[in-house]
Amino acid sequence: MIFSINSYAQKMRCSTDQDTEFMKRLQRNVDNSFTQKAKVARFVPVELHLVADNDGSLTLTEDEIISKMCILNNRYADIEMHFYIAGINKIFNTTLNHRQGLASSRTLMRNNKNEDAMNIFLVNEILQNDFEPSGAAGYYTGGGNDFIVMLQSTPGDDGYTMEHEIGHHFSLAHTHFGWEGDISQGSSSGGYNPLIHGDTVTIEIITGSTQAPPTEVELMDGSNCTTAGDRICDTPPDYGFGQACSCCTMRWDVWDRNGDMIIPMLDNIMSYSQNCPENFFTDGQRDAMFEDFDSPLRSHLRTGEVTEYTPITEEVTITSPQVADKFDSFDGVLIEWDAVLNAETYVVNISGGQQLRYETSDTEMYIEELEPSSLYFVDVKAYNKFGTGCQNSIRVFFETGTGSTSTNETESINDINIYPNPVKNAEDLVIDYNSDKNIVSKIRLHNLQGKVVELINTTFAAGNNKFKINTSALISGLYILEIETEEGIISEKIIVE
Repeated sequence: MIFSINSYAQKMRCSTDQDTEFMKRLQRNVDNSFTQKAKVARFVPVELHLVADNDGSLTLTEDEIISKMCILNNRYADIEMHFYIAGINKIFNTTLNHRQGLASSRTLMRNNKNEDAMNIFLVNEILQNDFEPSGAAGYYTGGGNDFIVMLQSTPGDDGYTMEHEIGHHFSLAHTHFGWEGDISQGSSSGGYNPLIHGDTVTIEIITGSTQAPPTEVELMDGSNCTTAGDRICDTPPDYGFGQACSCCTMRWDVWDRNGDMIIPMLDNIMSYSQNCPENFFTDGQRDAMFEDFDSPLRSHLRTGEVTEYTPITEEVTITSPQVADKFDSFDGVLIEWDAVLNAETYVVNISGGQQLRYETSDTEMYIEELEPSSLYFVDVKAYNKFGTGCQNSIRVFFETGTGSTSTNETESINDINIYPNPVKNAEDLVIDYNSDKNIVSKIRLHNLQGKVVELINTTFAAGNNKFKINTSALISGLYILEIETEEGIISEKIIVE
């Protein structure tokens, strides 16, 4: 069986060092996978390290990388490996953002690792120590490092860089193992060359790779598949054909030294082919990755924290405002949306006259920071530990007016006094008011992130009265108190000590 993934194959090269120790680990996993227990889903915690220059430039935003987790999970779904976010760490270090091979950069990455997760460092470029281009899109480094380094531009790309490097993290070798050639100084040498190797490849040992030791040339009949090539027997021989032609269709008729025509699997995720309509992992590759995950080396990943795959599968539908709504006011706009299955939090992004971002677990957000007479766009995304959905979010535009929702009194409510302010935690906040009539009111208390932390539906009785709000559940900080009636909104800043 072959697992299919719809996209394009790897376009940029990897610089993972598949040395002797790496291959010993792969061989153990392959040998042990013959007794593999029943296939069940594996859940992998991922620590994402967003590296920036010292001044905070040349990096990804959290929203940008979280949005790529959906693509990663979709591409691994058929083999039932699921990746969830253990944490997002920001590192401000110009040297690390450009030259990861320096001892200081390696030390910094080791010191920032989450020891209970698979660690991925996302950097602006991968230069060699002499500042020359490496030509690499990413790499996995094992041993005491045991982390992945990737260009910020590659997660979710058509090159499958993240999926490829995660394959290395779980011990998979290139399908063209040994044929990579010399990748130093950005060299593009390597792979099959008909002028050198001929129509019939007679050599028994391939040398010259800077990513792999000399290795036995694999045969089409599978007779040496456990000791040659990538050691996976359901991936056929690949003499670096895709790397040589930058293609996904075999361009040559080539025979091995037994006289068997070679039919490579150029559309495998662990190859270097390009422009394939589909990418694949095989059963054998899956079993080797599972065995690695289940091994003592990866015990730190088996946290048991997540046992069910619950992706976001639908976009958020904004119910208010509607497209092209125009508000009379500017300092009180309510954004509302329908709940989304499996959502743990929502991110509200507002662009246009300002760039604003809010997080909430509610399905509404009251925005008071907008400018008058301005055009805005709003979109809402649902998030959970597996990221956000692959669907494009639907943006709604609206326009603010010049009026204000804030007032110290309304037609019926006057002589209002809110005290004490500041108020101590667990102390009652008193609303002292005079009302000309009984009036239905909604009292909201917002934190500075816009989240409603207290919502009270009540009726203010006619006459001089006091209404008390208990603050014992509130943490210290600044809040916005709003009293909404049919006649308007009274608002006041409240400090809880």
